[in-house]
Amino acid sequence: MHKLGPLKILIIADPHIPIPPSQYGGTERIVHLYAREASRLGHIVNLLAGKGSSSYGGSLVIHKPPTSFRLNRAYRKLRFQVQTILEAQKCDVVYSHGRFDYLEALLALDVPLLHCFHNIVEQNQIDFAEARMKTNSAFHFISYSQSKELKLKKPYFLIPNCIDTKIYHTVEHPSNYLLYVGRITHNKGVDIAIKAARLSGIPLIIAGNVCDSKDSQEYFNFQIKPQLNKDNITWVGPVNDSQKANLLANALALLFPIRWQEPFGLVMIEALASGCPIIATNCASTPEVIEHGVTGYLCDSSDDMAEIFADAIKDISQLDRRYCRLSAESRFDVTHIVPQTLEVLDSLAKSKN
Repeated sequence: MHKLGPLKILIIADPHIPIPPSQYGGTERIVHLYAREASRLGHIVNLLAGKGSSSYGGSLVIHKPPTSFRLNRAYRKLRFQVQTILEAQKCDVVYSHGRFDYLEALLALDVPLLHCFHNIVEQNQIDFAEARMKTNSAFHFISYSQSKELKLKKPYFLIPNCIDTKIYHTVEHPSNYLLYVGRITHNKGVDIAIKAARLSGIPLIIAGNVCDSKDSQEYFNFQIKPQLNKDNITWVGPVNDSQKANLLANALALLFPIRWQEPFGLVMIEALASGCPIIATNCASTPEVIEHGVTGYLCDSSDDMAEIFADAIKDISQLDRRYCRLSAESRFDVTHIVPQTLEVLDSLAKSKN
């Protein structure tokens, strides 16, 4: 990888959660790592993000989330596009982590752009984007599973999410508990984690937030809340980075029983960096992160998911926690991943010349 000259990069994030986040905020945590590492490597990083965000050496421009009112949404979208155009003209390249449909005006200016998708991507989103993209624009997917069903005409890159492995630590002898970290929703399978823990006879700690949506509130109130604080099932609520690192380092295993096509579960590589093996549903991006029988176990989806997870829990002591840590360091550390993306940004910036 050749040494890059200094780039002026505009990084765009959605405004709902500040950069860096204090608790929940996977995408925002990734944006923080990219901005910090790019700045450390000598690039100028300007950030367009929400209230409470930090500066990374360059300019910091704040934008606000829209309300539920249609006129406010229209105003915020227009204002955001104006802000983006003004800031993009000061930079060599734009690295977007926000909503693509808000970048329509920017695309019309033929500004070098790399857009990173953090959620499930639909073909209509790609069609919308490709109809407007110029030759110096490209897509960034964070897993193969996120992109494999899409028909793509424009350039794209597969680069996984990253973490700073230095902020995670390992312990030689973990405590006697299993761990779930993440939003408490049906798609994340918290109920499966609870059943599996009960079948295994090992305590479970649940760390995460309950979403405001009606479905999430009902799921928590009727399926999860009645099971808390009995049979060694404990909910500790949302946790910050330090609390999460301690929980992961001391857990026997992270349970990741997802029911949806999650593009990339950041907590999986945080667990690996903590020496904590993972037991996960064999779907979406989990096979791209977990080495089955080495850094965790992949469980095929079925009606007996809890039993399958419980069987895997029995074998968790066979896995080498030191190798879990090495896997995170060699595959997902910020010093390894960010330079790959900077190479792409550099090539897009030069394509305009």
